[in-house]
Amino acid sequence: MHLHVADPDPLVPPVDVAAWQTAVTPADRQVFTYPGAGHFYTDADSPDHDEQAADLTWRRVLTFLDALDR
Repeated sequence: MHLHVADPDPLVPPVDVAAWQTAVTPADRQVFTYPGAGHFYTDADSPDHDEQAADLTWRRVLTFLDALDR
């Protein structure tokens, strides 16, 4: 499981990230943070958009999905 979150992200505070990490088996989890990005950083129409963070997120997601398909 992946968690992709802006850092800092007022909508997903560190306590929520920690709770998610506790709830998911360590071998199954990966947390990716994107410093300086806003909450909606993947949305090209949002003022939060961060092109570099969004591109990295989508590459990571596609790699994850590709691995599931095998």
